[in-house]
Amino acid sequence: MKRLLVFLICLVACAWCASVPARAAEKTVIHLLSTPFGTGSYVLGTALESIVNQGDYPLSIAHAETPGQAYNVNKLNADAAARQNTVVTASQGINWLAEQGKKPFPAKRTPLKLIGIYTYTATWLVTGDKDIKSVADLKGKRIAMGRIPQVIWGYEPDALLRNGYDDDFYKSLKIQFVGTSEAATALINGQVDAATIGGYMDPVSGRFSPAPQTVEVLASGRKLRHLDWTKDAVEKTAAKDIRLFPIQVPAKAVDGLEAPIWIGADLHGLFAHPDFPEEYAYILAKAMIENIEAFGKYHALGGLMSRAGLVKGFSPENIHPGALRAYKEAGIL
Repeated sequence: MKRLLVFLICLVACAWCASVPARAAEKTVIHLLSTPFGTGSYVLGTALESIVNQGDYPLSIAHAETPGQAYNVNKLNADAAARQNTVVTASQGINWLAEQGKKPFPAKRTPLKLIGIYTYTATWLVTGDKDIKSVADLKGKRIAMGRIPQVIWGYEPDALLRNGYDDDFYKSLKIQFVGTSEAATALINGQVDAATIGGYMDPVSGRFSPAPQTVEVLASGRKLRHLDWTKDAVEKTAAKDIRLFPIQVPAKAVDGLEAPIWIGADLHGLFAHPDFPEEYAYILAKAMIENIEAFGKYHALGGLMSRAGLVKGFSPENIHPGALRAYKEAGIL
């Protein structure tokens, strides 16, 4: 009787197991290093983690914050093991600085390959001085910017002034690298003549989201003039120095912007070392393509993402081969 009972229990168990699909193979864990907690890249990294982990993909993502993009590039250059299982948030600008061995990098680094763009950053100069009508009118003036390691808010606007205009003009400027919020405060308090502001945009639709310091400046109540870098200055800078993408911020994107202005955009997104396995890069790019509309549910910046925007302005040779295959299959490239 006992043997019969054991047999029946085993039979029932086998029948139950047969009714349940075979357990999927264990997912491969990919580590994602983004930027400090609360930044746009951090939030969008969290979104990608959730999208991939909830989807039917053979990968799962373990997301963590880091001190910033320079740390991420250095990490993958120094750690051979991480190159095989880690992706990071970086930008076209930080990659160029790494390749050249310019600050904040102490020596040349291998640039990373793109998997997909999160956002395009747009920065320009704003002034409350009614006599300053163009960048050229800033000769001899005081300008507040972000710190140099804050590449888009410090290094890039300085590079535009240094490469887009003549030497005498640049040498006349009194540039203060004080930080993003500090630059906004200095302008509001009348301590400088101009400061860097900007935000994030989708270059396909022109949709724009202002950065916090931009909101602070616009809320000050001062009558402001937004200064056009000019397409020529952006192209000169891209040819001589850091790679910037010339696009126009449309009129009315922010209060007081009465006409479109040219800016030099940087491209921020998901990157991997060239040694990162092609199949993993393919799966991650495919996940971004297939779930592009879901990013907007996590953060306003996700609403600026678009299929075409995932690679717009990026050269195919700088895209990871695995990701490139996914974009070609999707008809984006």
